[in-house]
Amino acid sequence: MRLFVLFLSMGSVYGFGYALAGMGGFLLGRGRLDYIVLGLLTGCALAAAALLLWRRWLLTVSDETRRAETGRD
Repeated sequence: MRLFVLFLSMGSVYGFGYALAGMGGFLLGRGRLDYIVLGLLTGCALAAAALLLWRRWLLTVSDETRRAETGRD
């Protein structure tokens, strides 16, 4: 699970970099609006998925730790 969250996080960085490449193109006079939109959508979607999965994993670990501390199975 943690490895999958890592890949989602790296993918979001890649997506935001794609958006920055589209915006950087405007400095050179060849900007691409589709790069910006696609990069922002992809980056936000992957970041949200990574955060949701990470929270789910943390809640699972927290429940297991709480059960181990109280001695109940």
